[in-house]
Amino acid sequence: MGGEMMERDLRRVLQPPSYLLFIFLTFIFIAAGIGAERPYTLPEDPLKGRELFLGKGCISCHAVRGEGGRIGPDLGRGFFQRSLIQMGALMWNHAPTMREKMRELKLPWPSFKGKEMGDLVAYLYYLDYFDEPGDPMAGRRLIREKECLRCHTIGGRGGRIGPNLDKMKAYASAIFMAQAMWNHGPPMVKKMAELGLSPPSLAGKEMVDLLAYIRSASEIRIKERVYMLPGDPRKGEKLFTTKGCVACHGTAGRGGAGPSLGPGKLRGSVSQIAAVMWQHGPRMWKKMEEMKIAYPRLEGSEMADLIAYLYFLGFFDDPGDPVKGKELFAAKGCVRCHSVKGEGGKVGPDLAQIQAFASSIDAVQALWNHVPMMEEATKKRGIAWPLLQGQDMADVVEYVRQAQKKKPEAPKQ
Repeated sequence: MGGEMMERDLRRVLQPPSYLLFIFLTFIFIAAGIGAERPYTLPEDPLKGRELFLGKGCISCHAVRGEGGRIGPDLGRGFFQRSLIQMGALMWNHAPTMREKMRELKLPWPSFKGKEMGDLVAYLYYLDYFDEPGDPMAGRRLIREKECLRCHTIGGRGGRIGPNLDKMKAYASAIFMAQAMWNHGPPMVKKMAELGLSPPSLAGKEMVDLLAYIRSASEIRIKERVYMLPGDPRKGEKLFTTKGCVACHGTAGRGGAGPSLGPGKLRGSVSQIAAVMWQHGPRMWKKMEEMKIAYPRLEGSEMADLIAYLYFLGFFDDPGDPVKGKELFAAKGCVRCHSVKGEGGKVGPDLAQIQAFASSIDAVQALWNHVPMMEEATKKRGIAWPLLQGQDMADVVEYVRQAQKKKPEAPKQ
């Protein structure tokens, strides 16, 4: 896949979900609260779930940025900016409505096997990774406000102190500009100080707008546009260590010389995360100099990989609380049908004996597959569908998982 088709395909790759998105997200988010143990490994290829979106018929009910069905909400307009736990609870709460609508449309409830749920969820979460198209007019204003032309040339106008930015026209994604700015950051900031200029701040989609203007104003001709392959979160995780980022930034709630970059700390598209890195660059570079840490240059696709890793840190939520989970298991009526270690109802299986709960993503998949049966069972017994808020789902799943780990007590003599 290459050329124009590449970037369009990558954006479309993040497109089609459906009700199933919803509930399985539900459980994935439960999955997201697993204590010290990582609930779900970083995906090697976040786009792998694309075919599942199409094959499971999700797009028939949901649109992504205007393309697709209109029955459910558009999942590409900031829909996934909620945390996983919040999304999971939302999907679970709406499961009965989804089931009813699917029956009306004579759509089968899709089931998942193997690693399909994990692939699908990673794909869904990836929806907000790519940027919306930039605005050239907004970029033009930014070029003026940030005084870029004092040092750089664009479209035949500007200074000669820094490199000619017309060359950026060949790049279809702001990630390339982000990497170039990062690599030249320290000398650039030093030169600006000599000129009495402050380093330009960037936020939101400003980097995308800047590139859009550069592409429209550049006078050079390009033979072929360079497209961005999706970053590999696993490679990014390794870079986070080898490039020395981990020396200052933790990812499990603890920071070092810099703040923690754990769950929920960095949210946004690829260019928005890059803008945060640039925004804090001067302070980082100064601190690295004090600590005698070598400045980490990024080459090839390393910036894309690193940002993909940082992006997916938001995939994980805070750990569930097994004590609260046990209380919720009773308060929400789960105990009327299911038992845990023999305590509870016998309508459904003892959840402590269900192998799927040994892994959070497997639990998500198992719960999704059994939604039709659970819905019928609750209706038959007059049990209201349990509504879950915030961390509720993570707490319940963690309660079950902790119960599985406990060894049975020795019989009394």
